[in-house]
Amino acid sequence: MAEYWDIYDSDRNPTGRLHKRGIRLKKGDYHIISEAWLVSGGKLLVTRRHPDKNFGGLWECTGGAVKAGENSLEAVKREIKEEIGIDAGDNELTLMGTAKGSTFFIDCYKFEKNIKLSDIHLQAEEVSDARFVTLDEFMQMYNEKKLIPHMYEYMRTFGFDFVCKNMI
Repeated sequence: MAEYWDIYDSDRNPTGRLHKRGIRLKKGDYHIISEAWLVSGGKLLVTRRHPDKNFGGLWECTGGAVKAGENSLEAVKREIKEEIGIDAGDNELTLMGTAKGSTFFIDCYKFEKNIKLSDIHLQAEEVSDARFVTLDEFMQMYNEKKLIPHMYEYMRTFGFDFVCKNMI
């Protein structure tokens, strides 16, 4: 079944048009992505993209495209449930900020929940691995270019220190 996104202009105003996923966006068209930075026990959860996906094998935080008719919060909760099998309540998610990319706006949420790796159930076609990392491990992944593009920059811009304040 095809997935559709609402299309926005460069100021994030809705255009009233839809876009079918998998087709290149027209110049000046944008969609929205929601991402969750899950922190548990002072460590950040990172997930590895399935090798068949764009940026396959790289590490990221849980998230994805906002589907047509969804808002950003609904989408991030859906993505968390789909990709790692964890329920997220509205009060567990804090919007840290929004960045603008070449064809998207990305809403970055902090998600604090006490979970263990054994609580996580990966969506096999999307995610191939998951682990909790310390700040030092995260920085090493960044330096070794094992993270998806711009993830570190978004975290630094929107409160990397706050998200990772307890990471030792």
